Amino acid sequence: MLLSFHIENFKSILNVTIPLTYAEKKAPNGYKQMDLYPFIEENDYRTVPILAFYGANASGKSNIVKAFSVFTHIVRTKYYPSDFTPNKLHSNNSPIIFKLNFLKSGNEYSYTLKIDDKEIIYEQLNQGKICIFSIENRKIQFNNLATDAYSFEKLASIFSVECLDLEKQFRTPFLRVVGSNYAGLNSFITEAYIFIVRNIEVYGLNKFPFAFGIEKLAETNDDVSLQNAFNEVVTILRKLDIDITRMELKRNEINNNQKINFRNNHEYVRNPKSKTLTEVEINSYHKDIYGNEVQFDFNEESTGTQRVACLLGIILSVLQRGNILIIDELGNSLHPYLFAEIVRLFKDRRYNKNNSQLIFTTHNTDIMDEDMMRVSELGIVKKTLKKGTEFKRISDFEGVRNVTSFRKQYLEGNFSGIPYPYI
Repeated sequence: MLLSFHIENFKSILNVTIPLTYAEKKAPNGYKQMDLYPFIEENDYRTVPILAFYGANASGKSNIVKAFSVFTHIVRTKYYPSDFTPNKLHSNNSPIIFKLNFLKSGNEYSYTLKIDDKEIIYEQLNQGKICIFSIENRKIQFNNLATDAYSFEKLASIFSVECLDLEKQFRTPFLRVVGSNYAGLNSFITEAYIFIVRNIEVYGLNKFPFAFGIEKLAETNDDVSLQNAFNEVVTILRKLDIDITRMELKRNEINNNQKINFRNNHEYVRNPKSKTLTEVEINSYHKDIYGNEVQFDFNEESTGTQRVACLLGIILSVLQRGNILIIDELGNSLHPYLFAEIVRLFKDRRYNKNNSQLIFTTHNTDIMDEDMMRVSELGIVKKTLKKGTEFKRISDFEGVRNVTSFRKQYLEGNFSGIPYPYI
């Protein structure tokens, strides 16, 4: 469960905190029987299942998604100097700072990274009020981590050998080194590492091959699992009132010695382990005016239909695993009604059984009028030269209640975050 994400000096962002806590003073009456979650809860924490970012073009909405992407990529792999993209309009030589607060298995964590143009200059993991480890300018604090088996000296050696590169720059996070290579050393580090690398999924480009979503949902690459995942996506797709009678999936494994005749209407997926290529053919079927079934290549379907189908595999996978999905321009090419149903999956008790969360940017204001959106779930992004990108949720504005017409007030400029074009 994601609680908040803090960002400093990244692109257009100078100092922004993205909270996902439930901001209303009390729970709605009978909330446990409501079909749509007003919030999700674990222990004493209540967070929103969805958070939508609205704002004018160039306000910094996408930069928030990019900040999530850079942060998780550093933890998954390592820090590269190209990751250092500070605010160019405020050249104060400040580091970029990321701080993630989250809940995993009942434990509250806070993980901070600071980077300059060369390396990681600060890294710290807290579990509750306890500092598990802290590294600042390579000065290390392992007081709550050292054991007889892993003394301070041994931990310091692990840091020097595995966190520093050949140029002696601190570029591989200690969290990653311990979480991936020494999983038994400390359960808190392992749990925090797994949450960041496995439970947070960031997509800066809302465009996926259909096969990618199917494989995410299937988890394994065997034919039965893939077919079951495909069937699950098609079942939801047809419920969205899309005029497809049925669909079929065909896969052909191509070995390294086989000549490949690439076809434009097929997808090709490479297995990184076996280095084989899989040719994927997806067909959809419609009925003609006489009631006869007619086959189409899936890429002949509308852009919107393809976009929904490709998204569904990702979304159902996230809901199944209880993950956090962060995605830019979620509503691209989608009819407002389809867009609303996609978002609704994260609010619906029937589908979101594992406390999944959805964070997305959009310009589609129709969803603001949907009865499922609440004041804690709508965020407004704006940018000024002095303060850079700023973020406020509608719950931060005085006098706004859930019965308010959010869309009307937003378009009238009451929440700011809209352009004032003049040609």
